[in-house]
Amino acid sequence: MQFLAVYVREAHPTDGWREPGNDRVGISILQPRSKTDREAVAAKCCSTLEITMPMVIDEMHDPVGHLYSGMPDRLYVIDREGKVAYKGGRGPFGFKTGEMEQSLLMLLMDQDRVNGEPPRVPIASEAEARRKLPRLEPGGDQPLPAWARILAGSLPNTTAAMLRLDYLHREKSPLDPVLRGKVRWTAAHLNRCAYGEAYAAADLRRAGASDEAIRALAGELSKLPEAERAALVFARKLTLDAATVADDELARLRQLYGDEKTVALVLLLAYANFQDRLLLALGTDVEPGGPRPAFDVGVAKDAHAATGERPPVLPRASSASSGLFADAEWATLDFAELQKAMEAQRARPPRIPVPRWEDVRKALPPESYANRPPLRIGWSLVCLGYQPELASAWSACTRAFAEDAKQDRVFEETLFWVITRSLRCFY
Repeated sequence: MQFLAVYVREAHPTDGWREPGNDRVGISILQPRSKTDREAVAAKCCSTLEITMPMVIDEMHDPVGHLYSGMPDRLYVIDREGKVAYKGGRGPFGFKTGEMEQSLLMLLMDQDRVNGEPPRVPIASEAEARRKLPRLEPGGDQPLPAWARILAGSLPNTTAAMLRLDYLHREKSPLDPVLRGKVRWTAAHLNRCAYGEAYAAADLRRAGASDEAIRALAGELSKLPEAERAALVFARKLTLDAATVADDELARLRQLYGDEKTVALVLLLAYANFQDRLLLALGTDVEPGGPRPAFDVGVAKDAHAATGERPPVLPRASSASSGLFADAEWATLDFAELQKAMEAQRARPPRIPVPRWEDVRKALPPESYANRPPLRIGWSLVCLGYQPELASAWSACTRAFAEDAKQDRVFEETLFWVITRSLRCFY
């Protein structure tokens, strides 16, 4: 892996578009008139900013700057075949190193596997996978996707529930079929998930989208209608840096789509990013004959698959002997400060009105929450209240996973902490 900086034309020279911010910090540079001038400015830049990566100089007629639209600055990732794997937005506002870092990591994961190499975990035959799964209906006779054949042996009930969830997002979401296909493709493309990208593109073609329209999704979105552009910009941000989504962005989506479709959009992106990470971790390639259309499938009533025995959980070391991870940010906070911060979070108005449990329950099957106390979890009320079918299908997956996996609770919560901390998800 190599890093390279390319010095192009000055964006804010003192004899051109002068930037007051540069004046305040003592930066005063004339537009270079020769290659020697550019080399001198580039050398000063490397010295002042302590840049350790190699820096090369564009020719005076700016061929690289024009080809890569590099003014005033821009980030790119180029893969091993010389293709653009990531193109950042135009700086300074589109200069997002976090986006580039995630794209680079996804690319490295993807390229670590030779094309056509077997999955990282065994993949069962169609017949073997079906013997492991609970009885499926009504479309249980359709060929299984590769990921389902990989997971069926270890997580049979979870796999069956995920087949249902996948069908609902691809076929029953209230979002327009072209829009949901474009949103799904956007997430897969940014995650460098070839499987997810291929399936989204196939769904888009079935919905009437052209190959040209699909290719255009990786570029500028400014010419799209506002509603579609807002959804795709939101998809990019939620995939790459969800913690930066702002209140006004959700408010505009609600104006354009309404609460029900806005929640459906969020749930689609949550599912897309979950599925892409699963596919990438498993090293899943598109199966022969794929990408296949979605098919209506569900678990037959009272059907259930047995799971194998899990290895016993080893005794954990006592807290006195366990190591502590030095987290400087958290170490500076005491309990009172954390409580104060949480109270501030609770006081924030929600981005979408939280329905009452009494109203949410009316849209759910009677058996779903029979003999259970009222639900008070905010995000559950929002999801179930606005999209009961999609949210219930996700809950079915998590319940089945808890039953199939039988994970150690401390291990499970530790993973949860690592992930939410990495995503900067305060909840």
